Amino acid sequence: MDNKENITNSENVEEKEINSKKEDNKFKKFISEHKKQSIAIGIGTVALIAVAVCLAVFGLGDKSKDSTTTAKVTDTTAQPTTVEQTTVEPTTEVNHDNDTISKLTGDWIPKKLGNKRPIAVMINNIGDAIPQSGISKASIIHECPVEGGMTRLMALFEDTKDIKRIGSIRSCRIYYCYISNEYDAIYTHFGQSKYAKDYLNTDAIDNISGLSAVGNTTFYRASDKYSPHDVYTDHDKLEAAIKTLGYERKYDKDYKGKYKFAEVDGDKVEIKGQSAYKVSLGYPINAPWFEYDENTGLYKRFQYGGKHIDENNNEQLAFNNIICQYVDYGIYPDGKSIDMTVTGSGEGYYITNGVCQKITWKKEQMSDVTKYYNPKGREIKLNVGKTYVAYLGKNMNVTVQDKEAFEKANQKKSEKENTAETTK
Repeated sequence: MDNKENITNSENVEEKEINSKKEDNKFKKFISEHKKQSIAIGIGTVALIAVAVCLAVFGLGDKSKDSTTTAKVTDTTAQPTTVEQTTVEPTTEVNHDNDTISKLTGDWIPKKLGNKRPIAVMINNIGDAIPQSGISKASIIHECPVEGGMTRLMALFEDTKDIKRIGSIRSCRIYYCYISNEYDAIYTHFGQSKYAKDYLNTDAIDNISGLSAVGNTTFYRASDKYSPHDVYTDHDKLEAAIKTLGYERKYDKDYKGKYKFAEVDGDKVEIKGQSAYKVSLGYPINAPWFEYDENTGLYKRFQYGGKHIDENNNEQLAFNNIICQYVDYGIYPDGKSIDMTVTGSGEGYYITNGVCQKITWKKEQMSDVTKYYNPKGREIKLNVGKTYVAYLGKNMNVTVQDKEAFEKANQKKSEKENTAETTK
């Protein structure tokens, strides 16, 4: 990837988000450095400010325009490309007669789990809500912007049985409904924006709402947290809600899955592209990044200046695959709620095994699942394991650091820490 390369791409909150002073200062600084043109919407000064915020942070545009927008991508260094190939590693013979291939990870799982629809849970991701609980057990995590420059996560679980608590749980945004349906998932949330309410009340999506009749029995307030960051659930409560609501627990017979995966028994996909040992995403508040671990082949996630940890087990989130998808954002008539266009086409990146490859995505209609293609126009194969997907607006940079630069930066950091330790 070239340092100058531009990539073309392209929800009213019923509950008030609480930001720490640090986050407020950070956000204001970001806005002051990224002033964009204002949008005249004629609904008063407050709405005008909200629009300007969304424009500055996410590059919001006219939803009637093409779904592709321009985003600047930064490469710290240029390294030789790798050769796209598949390497086969030695494997031990294992009997999988009672197993099936997971539609979420491509790995072997018991048939009784593999045939069950996943549960998608909206996870709070502002600073006051971390650490979250249960998310290290999710097979896939999606991250999208919400109002105020913050992001919200949607975690997809194949098996919640051994998770003691999941949360904290927050409200729905309409575009998350569309993403959840791509996995034939049962969507779980506590509240929703007004633009999602009508959709949630149709047969278009199976959802468990904290504001519905089953809300009081499905969700609870944790005594060690404070509102609105104290809503949690667990396996038994979720399964009871699904039974009460009468939702089908097995996948639709026509559902084939969203992704293609490498062969599960030892094969590993190596892609052609730029060396990527550190990947930073342009979300302004939590400022997430990933660091590649050669020993495990996983990308470890960081945000808010430190490791992204699951409170239940103190494990750091880590993924085999990272997908960055550039999409178009727009504003609803209230002048505050943002929307995200998930149909159409655009560009992005696929990152795995220390390499970042430029890709394109396509979803012709809402009933389709999003497909991703390599530079030759072939649908990409994900490596077996967990996947993280980021939806990014224009002007949200994806910055990659190659192996040499990453190792040098780590060495300097280590030397600085050692010096500080000896001077104490």
